[in-house]
Amino acid sequence: MSSQASDMLSQFDGELLEVLGSPIAQGPSSSLATSTATTTKPRRYSKVWLHTPVGRNEIILNNKGKQIWRCKYCSTEYQESGGTTAISNHLKLRHDIDISSAQEARTTLMQTNIAEAFKSA
Repeated sequence: MSSQASDMLSQFDGELLEVLGSPIAQGPSSSLATSTATTTKPRRYSKVWLHTPVGRNEIILNNKGKQIWRCKYCSTEYQESGGTTAISNHLKLRHDIDISSAQEARTTLMQTNIAEAFKSA
């Protein structure tokens, strides 16, 4: 291995150790730990974010360092990467909160408006 490649690899290993040694990479010590940093993702528009104990753009990490949604009524957790359908179902079945009906009505209205626009064009 060339000296330059070896130096680059050593530098990379050092940077990797710095990242892995950070609190975020190690994960919080408790499943209830929260971060006060705002997300770098686009704003969260789903109404499921109204039913979490932190702000819409705050991140909650589980003990494995994964971003989660936590129910403010019972502390049930879902990974954010799973989308919002399971969360919506949880809210409906466990807490009788139906957020999908408003979304479905909006979707139906949009589809009707689009169909009417094509008919008149």
